Amino acid sequence: MRYPSILMVCGALTFMLAGCTTNEQVEPKEPTTQSSTIDEPETEPNGPTSDREDETVTESPSEEGTSDESEQPAEPVEEPVAPSQPIETDGVANLELDELILVNKKIALPADYQPSDLVEPNIDFVDSTVGERRMLRKEAAQAIEGLMKGAKAAGIDLKGTSAFRSYAYQVNLFNAYVERDGKEQAMKYSAPPGHSEHQTGLAIDVSSASVNYQLTQSFGETVEGKWLEDHAHEYGFIIRYQKAFEEETGYMYEPWHLRYIGIEHAKKVHALNQPYDRYIAEFLK
Repeated sequence: MRYPSILMVCGALTFMLAGCTTNEQVEPKEPTTQSSTIDEPETEPNGPTSDREDETVTESPSEEGTSDESEQPAEPVEEPVAPSQPIETDGVANLELDELILVNKKIALPADYQPSDLVEPNIDFVDSTVGERRMLRKEAAQAIEGLMKGAKAAGIDLKGTSAFRSYAYQVNLFNAYVERDGKEQAMKYSAPPGHSEHQTGLAIDVSSASVNYQLTQSFGETVEGKWLEDHAHEYGFIIRYQKAFEEETGYMYEPWHLRYIGIEHAKKVHALNQPYDRYIAEFLK
């Protein structure tokens, strides 16, 4: 019987060792999941959620206690806490309050203030309303679109008549009213420059064909005006200047003037039946 030569044995061993080494160096590729960063508007909470996939945890059935922890009820959502910020500083409105900003006869906006997110909502406006006066801040614009759709579904026909007004526009408008009716009378229904809610980009005047799209107190007695009174808060708006609070606000009853403050706060103002000035002062205490 022939025995394998030393060279043959060495060659076989070399081949086996090489094969083992090669198998150990091959590593499986790990799947790479990249989370896209998407800038979403605050009013679209149902946007892409691909970034949450990275948080998925695979539970091992052999680990004790894992399933118990996963079955624990979610913690209750806490109520929003009022920001610890002033309403105004030396008569100038606090812009950090965002949609809760307060503007009235004593509190004004800076002359150069103009919201950076003005957009034109997809609603019907009267023909005389053009340019910037068709614009609102993005969140308010989306809210008025929802309100108009809700109104139409209820058989209510509304159109916008005036939304954003710049400081310069308010100068000309207020001066024209003063020239026509005198300052004392004009102050009852028009705001001096800087003191108009329209400059915030969060206010819009609306009207209906039943009053020929005029801004008149009789609008409040129409089917459209009553629908607004009953439902505007459901979309984040309040009727800012109520008849019962004329002395407190300093302005006459304006059933056409809607102010956006968000659904949560609008519902509270509606339920409490108080002017916004009083509500926000108590909320920020």
